[in-house]
Amino acid sequence: MRLAPNALTGALVLAITGAALAAPPAPPVKSAPAQAAPAAPAPSARAILNMALDAPRLIDYEGTKIITALRNGQMETVTVAESHKRPNLLRLEYLSPEDVAGRVIVDDGAVAEHYEPALNMLFEDRSIQDTGGPANLTLLNRNYDVVLLGTDEVIGRQAYVLSLTPHGTGVQRQLWVDRLTGTVLRSEDRDASRGLVLATYFSRISFSLNLPPAYFRYRPPAGARIVELQREAAGTLSLAQVQRQVGFPVLVPPALPEGYTFRGGSVSRFGSLVSAYLRYSDGGNIISFFEAPAGSIGWPTIGIPVRVQSQPGRFIDLGYFRVLIWEQGGLRITSVGTAPSDTLMLVAGQFVAGREQALVSDVSRRATADPAVVRQLRSEGLTFPEITRTLAISHALGTNIETTVRFVHGTLSVSDLAAQLRMEPDALRAAVRRAVDAASMTPALPSSPPATVPTGSSTP
Repeated sequence: MRLAPNALTGALVLAITGAALAAPPAPPVKSAPAQAAPAAPAPSARAILNMALDAPRLIDYEGTKIITALRNGQMETVTVAESHKRPNLLRLEYLSPEDVAGRVIVDDGAVAEHYEPALNMLFEDRSIQDTGGPANLTLLNRNYDVVLLGTDEVIGRQAYVLSLTPHGTGVQRQLWVDRLTGTVLRSEDRDASRGLVLATYFSRISFSLNLPPAYFRYRPPAGARIVELQREAAGTLSLAQVQRQVGFPVLVPPALPEGYTFRGGSVSRFGSLVSAYLRYSDGGNIISFFEAPAGSIGWPTIGIPVRVQSQPGRFIDLGYFRVLIWEQGGLRITSVGTAPSDTLMLVAGQFVAGREQALVSDVSRRATADPAVVRQLRSEGLTFPEITRTLAISHALGTNIETTVRFVHGTLSVSDLAAQLRMEPDALRAAVRRAVDAASMTPALPSSPPATVPTGSSTP
């Protein structure tokens, strides 16, 4: 992914689509005039969101998508032919502009193959598709205000318009969800400081196609070089598995914005270079960390020089994504996210502060817990505020630590946990709120960022 950032970053943000197969309504039967039946009420906003998330596993489709994204301070547009075969086969073929035409990505839900015609190289990497499904819905419901704004027409089809606004930091998203199929026909992402940063829409789309599986396998031209980057699907490895495979100490963020939780990791290999990948998400926005030995890769020449507390770093604004790079403890750490630049700086500052052992002791004291338990939870990717919350909820509900971690991570929903405990979901929510409010919480990120942007440089 690092070798072809424009292609795969573009693919990440354009793969927001999916559809659910549904038959169109039957035409009305002509009869004597009668009073019209009242229109059926619209589904709830969260039901529509669930339909959109569930859609990709239920239908075949192909269409032409227009993607406009902020890059280098300007909006750039590409046109892509996108095809999907249920449940998780995806093909993206770039049509324009000329410098990307011929780029192809095929993805089977586990591995993505990306052909770059300008290099005549085929990169094999982890899937660009997010298969989080129920966990994504749980986190979105927990961390976002989801509002049905009304209906609109997109390429002649009626669509529900949803607004997803994060409780914390990150982009605000609008989705135009097809009323019949659940397809996201159009989307817009807006940043509080920069306005529109990403827009996608289908200019045409066809459903219910019997696309052959062979269409989703790519045979590169003769002489193409094949480069295998990593084969584990994103988020399939635990932190302990990542640690064992890379052979160097993997650093875990001490604190993140409220709502972000560990969604898994993977390992990248390119020649002798081995790097760890950790992914955190609040359901809609992401902050990822790539860690590798400091001497194994050089510093990029683009971006703005910054200081992460006492450490030199570099900030790169890619438009939709922001990148912050710094070194610590013999590692080169690259943070990539849709969060504001100030937030990335604060997160990096938590790493650099080097207060791991002090925080272990602090959380153990606040929660009256064995420090070994706190260290174990850190090895599972939890931040210190999450550990405090986990211990408080486990004590209040009588649930074991493993179950409570699944609940905090979003892989166990409120309804599922309530069923296990034979409680009503609302009663469970109230019990969780009381437990968290009563706990002596480890503070999250500080409210104001350090001054890190050099004088004379524009604020990233």
